[in-house]
Amino acid sequence: MPFAPRLIALLHPPLSHPKLTLRFALPPPPTPPLRTLAPLDNLPPLPEYGSAISIKNLSFSYPSRNSFDTGGQPLILNDLSIDLPKGSRCLLLGSNGSGKSTLLRILGGRHLTKTDDMVRVCGMNAFRDTKLNFYRAYLDCDWGMRTVAFAGGGVPLQADVPVHGMMTKLQEQYPERRDEIVDMLGIDLNWRMHELSDGQRRRVQLLLGLIRPFEILLLDEITTSLDVCVRQDLLQWLKKETEERGATIVYATHIFDGLDDWPTDMMYLSDKGTCEWQGKLNELEYYQELKRNNHPAKMLAVADHWLRAELNERRKKRKLEKAAGSLVHEADPTLRQGGYASGRAIDMSTVGKQPTRTGRISDVRGNAGKMDMVSRTAGDNMEVS
Repeated sequence: MPFAPRLIALLHPPLSHPKLTLRFALPPPPTPPLRTLAPLDNLPPLPEYGSAISIKNLSFSYPSRNSFDTGGQPLILNDLSIDLPKGSRCLLLGSNGSGKSTLLRILGGRHLTKTDDMVRVCGMNAFRDTKLNFYRAYLDCDWGMRTVAFAGGGVPLQADVPVHGMMTKLQEQYPERRDEIVDMLGIDLNWRMHELSDGQRRRVQLLLGLIRPFEILLLDEITTSLDVCVRQDLLQWLKKETEERGATIVYATHIFDGLDDWPTDMMYLSDKGTCEWQGKLNELEYYQELKRNNHPAKMLAVADHWLRAELNERRKKRKLEKAAGSLVHEADPTLRQGGYASGRAIDMSTVGKQPTRTGRISDVRGNAGKMDMVSRTAGDNMEVS
């Protein structure tokens, strides 16, 4: 039987000697050879299209969390009309809660709009035309970052699996592009997902999301965990993608260093959900003024100029409301202490005492106040289930 040092190392302790200790070290497993598959040639063809992204009079709001709320919900996006040409690098600017992520989800096909022609991506309906998924990439900051407390979608992203074992078919179809992205992001294909930091996991997310060549790339705060060098290399690589392949990128971020000359277009969403400015960056007069004055951080100055005005307006409005005693969340002791949890008693003082129509109160969780609602309305035609 041939000498097998690895087997001996596993079955026996190290050999000891007064002056010598021998240990059999196992070498790290090599990266398995990558099979090469031909890129998919049978992808559904894209139709001829003009604007990469076209939005007409888009208004959007989320459903109410309150089953008894019959009023209209505040609009997250309010009457947006946007036209973005092919090959653009668009910087999406706005304060927290202005609707940036909502807009990107709509463009990514994750929310349905009222009419089919309201949002068009590559000339197709952003939600219904699933062939867009072969040409559209959407990357946000939730990928594999949340601690897994139960079996769910995040488990594979934090499991003991190597990077080279994830989405292997896609890696095999575009080996040259994969190697280019691996080198650009500084990824070791032998990394194991359960051992990675947030920044390393973010690099893996970018690798898997960018391997397939895209026509539309939607980025939502995707660079928050990256170190400064990797972030700059990524931005330059994305710039090359738009210039050489004509891809279109929409990038929402609050980090503006290194972005002074990166975008070709800019879109500013106000805290009211309206698009206050959208167009070519060189058409923005304030930016040109900063450029003439050799400002060291032009994009940061533009963001501060717009968002600071919003912040001051909100502070002023809050002071006026506080002086008038109209701040509901400060008047209500429950809201002041953190609000209502599911299953707790609900303040019914704002609910009408007479039902507006007959029906069933059914889609309400336990201990949510169904019987109390019935007793208050005293409607003979109401039925509890």
